[in-house]
Amino acid sequence: MHALAENELNELIAARNVLQAVVRGTASADALTPYLSAAALRARATDNGVEWELAVDDAMRGALRAILAWGALRAARPGRLRACANPDCRLFLIDRSKPNTARWCSMTTCGNRMKARRYHRRV
Repeated sequence: MHALAENELNELIAARNVLQAVVRGTASADALTPYLSAAALRARATDNGVEWELAVDDAMRGALRAILAWGALRAARPGRLRACANPDCRLFLIDRSKPNTARWCSMTTCGNRMKARRYHRRV
């Protein structure tokens, strides 16, 4: 694997772990500060007006984009982004249900597993 790609992947995984802790409530949003401090917006004049681009170290680009996407999603759909209720799952879900009660990233995987575990504990 190319060194830059490996570094970017490592940073992305680290950012994902911090985001999961923030979404799960085990860390505050301040834990994202080191990533956000590494970035800046740079303005560039074009024939169509001003364009803004993200100025960040290449290794941090994927991690920062993930964090910015999380922030945009929280602003656009407050209360709809959460971690899967399966403690063994590392995925997030965007709750699109009307009552905002979705719990699992996928009903066919995590939902069925969790319901089966609960059933077998009762039996």
